[in-house]
Amino acid sequence: MGQGGGQAAVKIAGEINSARDYPIASRDLRIGDHVIVALTVGTDGRVSACRVVRPSRDREADAITCRLAQSRFRFRPATDAAGQPVASTYGWRQRWFYPGTP
Repeated sequence: MGQGGGQAAVKIAGEINSARDYPIASRDLRIGDHVIVALTVGTDGRVSACRVVRPSRDREADAITCRLAQSRFRFRPATDAAGQPVASTYGWRQRWFYPGTP
């Protein structure tokens, strides 16, 4: 939820593709699984910051998740009780490859 009883940010655009966007160097090894990040969504609906909350087994995949979320994702920003846009935090889980799957 937004601050003071408003609405939470809503993701409206942007995707990360597990197969195409996964780091080439480790793609064949399939060592990633998923990463959980906290995205700071500004009043303009853009991601202004990204912090890894739960890393995957591949640091490069974690960094790529943040980079792509910041460049691709767009949000309807959170609002306060008066309906004014406010910065907020949005949790995102990016699934890469699961352990043991080809």
